[in-house]
Amino acid sequence: MARTVKEIHQQMLDTIAADDTLSAKIYSASKTAIYRLFAYVVAVAIWIHETLFDEHKAEVNEILASQKTHNLRWYAEMARAFQYGYGLVDGTDYYPEIDESAQIVSHAAVDEINGTLYMKVAKEDSGELAPLSIADPNEITPFGEYIQRIKDAGVKINIISDVGDSLRITLDVFYDPLLIDENGLLLADSSQEPAKDAIKNFIKNLPFNGEFIPASLVDALQETEGVDIPVILSCETKYALNEWQNVDGKVVPNAGYLTVADEDLTINYRANV
Repeated sequence: MARTVKEIHQQMLDTIAADDTLSAKIYSASKTAIYRLFAYVVAVAIWIHETLFDEHKAEVNEILASQKTHNLRWYAEMARAFQYGYGLVDGTDYYPEIDESAQIVSHAAVDEINGTLYMKVAKEDSGELAPLSIADPNEITPFGEYIQRIKDAGVKINIISDVGDSLRITLDVFYDPLLIDENGLLLADSSQEPAKDAIKNFIKNLPFNGEFIPASLVDALQETEGVDIPVILSCETKYALNEWQNVDGKVVPNAGYLTVADEDLTINYRANV
């Protein structure tokens, strides 16, 4: 934003007064000192220059807002740009200021199915993915209103922000008895259960709205200390209150991410002897 002529003029006078050479040569307490008049003329020129830049920036923003192509990536980026508790500049799709601490959407992905956009979003809560809350505080309502205001006219958007799809998996793990005991605990550090920890880390680090591939989980387990042969016996996922479904080679979580509870993770440890 352009400074006022008075602000620019005063900054110039302060700079002159603070400079040992200039203050000794041209400083004067007189309000009509010639250097003050010259400084005022320059201040006016600088003010005109800054004002023109502000007008140019406003024109460019208006052109971009009306002409840029809104693809799926753009919608995902705009979802992450949402600022809880902030209003948009009237008639635009941007905020008057950027406050990263108010950008509660950490993960977003958008797919198009039969002409409708399905926008999956999640936030981070204590390092874990979680849905936007519906009460105390209500985060999903202002987010939905924000999307309605920034979307293109006529575009249908279905917002999905749910608890992650549940994963239920049963597997045999043939382990090295020199490194792991019969309960799957690491002999050198009984606070670690390598196979279980590896599974949870693999699920946690999947790309948002990415594919879960059981074969890739097997690959990760084979790289785990003490695990010799992992064999998946069954693998199922469940979205919300729906029934469990077998994973046929791969699956993309409906909520965009997976969660696995301890009771849904069954590991049969078998010594590899």
